[in-house]
Amino acid sequence: MKIRLLMLAAAAALPFAGHPAQAADFYAGKTLTLMVGFGPGGGYDAYTRLMGSHIGNHIAGSPKVVVQNKPGGGSSVAAAYLYGPGRQDGTELGVFNSQLALNKVLGEKAAYDVTKFTYVGRLVRALNIALVRSDAPATTLEGAKKVEVVLAASGPNSATTRIPMAFNRMIGTKFKVLRGYESSPKMLHAVEQGETHGLGGTSLTAVRRTLKHMVAEGKIRYMWITALDRHPDLPDVPTAPELLSDPEQRRIMELICSSSSFGYALWGPPKLPKGRLAELRRAFNAMVKDPAFVADAKKRRLDLEPETGEYLDKVIKLMADAPEEVMMKARVLSKP
Repeated sequence: MKIRLLMLAAAAALPFAGHPAQAADFYAGKTLTLMVGFGPGGGYDAYTRLMGSHIGNHIAGSPKVVVQNKPGGGSSVAAAYLYGPGRQDGTELGVFNSQLALNKVLGEKAAYDVTKFTYVGRLVRALNIALVRSDAPATTLEGAKKVEVVLAASGPNSATTRIPMAFNRMIGTKFKVLRGYESSPKMLHAVEQGETHGLGGTSLTAVRRTLKHMVAEGKIRYMWITALDRHPDLPDVPTAPELLSDPEQRRIMELICSSSSFGYALWGPPKLPKGRLAELRRAFNAMVKDPAFVADAKKRRLDLEPETGEYLDKVIKLMADAPEEVMMKARVLSKP
């Protein structure tokens, strides 16, 4: 798929086309709000707070930066707010579930159109990992064809829901998806307490933070990674597409997983003035190269694979241009 080729090529940052003096006049004395589409404690929250500690230092006018958690619907609530009633002037930005980038492709009825948002930049790919407890009724995909395995999930449009449902319809697994968890820590706590057997996907960072003792004691089994490439720290864990032998099914799963390349990105409102978007992109690109930012990410144990806003524009376009036949089958197979 073309999306795989795009992931292998780093997009060069475009030169800043706005006017720093004008941006300084606008942002001076103002507050920039970074909304997280999930509750506190998860990977999206961690990356947003990392960014909130640094990006203001690189924006002309040095605005105060605050982080606001706005959970609901796997980030859909926050995305709908930024798209519509939210401020369009660049004083409100968001970090949302990367799976939302596929909503238009998968035919979801939403209060927003992902092709009309503006995109500032990406911090890292979204390599979400599905896992189960070692004492779950089944710990492999083959085993899950024979017995029911209960997985925690966030919203209906998230990979935590879509991937297990796709496996159910493609190869006959018996995953039961329990939706409504507003953050990765809450899903992971459900696994820890035995409320569910596992979960449909979260970051390895969140797993290591929340289930540190279970990982150390060998009580966690990883099932798949929702991505097109394996996680560098878990080279033996297959990607979701790799688990399918049928070529057509694999192509469909690759499309569903393609939002992983969109990753942990900073979203802007649709009507953001072009000059202000250019300034935010310039600031983001400067931030990810700042040694203080890189050191802070390392201290927080957060991986970085930054890409530009221009790269994200291309990712959105490639997903929207996927073959209609593949899109239609992905919609049916992965629906909640």
